[in-house]
Amino acid sequence: MRWMASTGLQTLCLALGFFVFVTILAPPAAGQHSKKKDEEPKTQVLPLPKEPPAALVADATMLSFRVTPLLRTGMLSTQIRDALNEVVRDAHGASIVRVRAFVAGAGDSRRVQALVSEIFADRKVNLPVVSIIQVGALGDDAAQVVIESILSDHRDENPGGLVFLAGQHAASLEASLSQIDRSLTQVSLSPASVASVTCLLHSLVDYGARLSAATARFPNASINLVQSLRERGTDAATCEAIARIAGSQPAPATAMASARATLIPRRVVFTGLQLGFGDYLDDAALALDRLRKNTASVNGIWDSMASLDVYSLSGEASSALRKTASKFSVPDRAITIEPVEGLPSHDASFGVEAIMPASDVLQAVRTEQ
Repeated sequence: MRWMASTGLQTLCLALGFFVFVTILAPPAAGQHSKKKDEEPKTQVLPLPKEPPAALVADATMLSFRVTPLLRTGMLSTQIRDALNEVVRDAHGASIVRVRAFVAGAGDSRRVQALVSEIFADRKVNLPVVSIIQVGALGDDAAQVVIESILSDHRDENPGGLVFLAGQHAASLEASLSQIDRSLTQVSLSPASVASVTCLLHSLVDYGARLSAATARFPNASINLVQSLRERGTDAATCEAIARIAGSQPAPATAMASARATLIPRRVVFTGLQLGFGDYLDDAALALDRLRKNTASVNGIWDSMASLDVYSLSGEASSALRKTASKFSVPDRAITIEPVEGLPSHDASFGVEAIMPASDVLQAVRTEQ
């Protein structure tokens, strides 16, 4: 009897051990396996790219200016990406306040803003204001984009502030650059003080020679020459410039109407491109009103505007902007209207961008004739 009990106990232990072994090694039930296999991963929601600000304030004493070299390889998106990476690398950690891109060719110029948001977000740097203008040609047939940038560093680049010269229109590039010279003389500055020159020409024939001539005249400036329309026209040109004031003590903010020049010693407002839709006075008024609200949000002194650049796709839009600007207290000395090939919206008729002093430091701007 004792032997039988022991044998039964051993048999029971063996049975229990076999059951545990089979349970551990057995595959999961078909229902459980199917449930895990069929379970869909959670959808990852990616954040939308940030929109560039409509307007920014910077310290004029700390600004410097760059133009990307013309690229000769790659499609538009590749060139935009390479140019923007060059802008960020060249900044060496300085804040990038403004990006203005001139795009040539038939590509979609809207890629500029998308890539600005993407690249700046990847590098964890603040977005600048952005202007995108489609032009007829750049200095090389293979080049599809050239980008101007304004950087803000922690060094005193311009201890006395900056002078902004609105567009100087003339029958030739040489004549337009000569007008800049004369305007500089009126504000007691020399060609060596010029930090930036941008010229929209009706023809880029002999680009190399023209660029060399402009560089010789303004040796310390970043210079950008573009052809505003695809179809070549006359030799006419419109050039704008920014010059440094070397004085250790900033002068009062001053507008020189005859020179189309505005001295801004400290805080300066830059806007991105505000698009307008339609060729009528109401369309122009709506765009200028939006631009004014954008600058008001950063305390811009609207009626002391240094420059209002208008990029127009039609004569009607140009006329409407000129007539409406006076009703919005835009000084005549600040307005520059240029025809261009296109804008970053197929429905747009014109685009406007502005530069002006900020009222958080400057309560009034002296005006001289």
